[in-house]
Amino acid sequence: MAPHHRVAFLGFSEFERNTMASYLRLAVNRALRYEPVQMLTDAEFLVADADHAPSVQLVSATERLAETVFIGTRAPPGAVASTARPINPVHVLRELDALVARAVGPAGAAGSVSAPVPVPAGVPAPAVPAAAPPRVLLVDDSEIALRFLETRLQRWELRIDRAASSGRALELLAAHGYDLVFLDVELGPDSELDGLALCQHIKRSASAMATVVVMVSAHHSELDRVRGALAGCDAYLGKPLDETELRRLLLRQGLKMSAALRPEARPNA
Repeated sequence: MAPHHRVAFLGFSEFERNTMASYLRLAVNRALRYEPVQMLTDAEFLVADADHAPSVQLVSATERLAETVFIGTRAPPGAVASTARPINPVHVLRELDALVARAVGPAGAAGSVSAPVPVPAGVPAPAVPAAAPPRVLLVDDSEIALRFLETRLQRWELRIDRAASSGRALELLAAHGYDLVFLDVELGPDSELDGLALCQHIKRSASAMATVVVMVSAHHSELDRVRGALAGCDAYLGKPLDETELRRLLLRQGLKMSAALRPEARPNA
């Protein structure tokens, strides 16, 4: 039976962590298998967000550079395994396999990977850094529509990027992993793809398998919604935007409103 190696994730959005963990669990027909775990002290190997400074600092502080796959723009000095965004689970597996090979040795003389490095006595175990806020991409050829939606989303704990054309959206999608993408159907003459085609592109990309795509359009008849569903969108919002519907959608995705704007944070009238 293939050996199991325990892996913990540092940083990343909840969507990204869940996607990578699911992929590791499903990759069962391999010579090496990996089991996602929550605690760093239980993990033999780590997968860390290279663009999340607290995660990088934690790996360095616990002297686990040699046991970590970094994903992001630039791996820290001393890292031995890294891959760029957008996250590709196949590449992550490849780098983990390489770490196992280094730990075991060319002839497998060690027999198994060494146990996780314990936290030194008397030193409190460092807390796992909180994941970065979910990242959202807004795609619309109307500056007014982009500004309106961005204003509504700024009330939530999100990182927001904007694109006014399909070409710019593709550039951003190639550079970053997004948790949600809000797409207008009609993207104007400066775009090679309309929103439906762009949605299909996102859903066919292995690196964006966990991205939630929301169509936002003035055309929201039953037929329009069916077309959106056939393109692969996860939700469909009409224009003008119904803020109650938007709030319900964001809550279903497990997102959080900024603390100062939550109902329980408001003073009694």
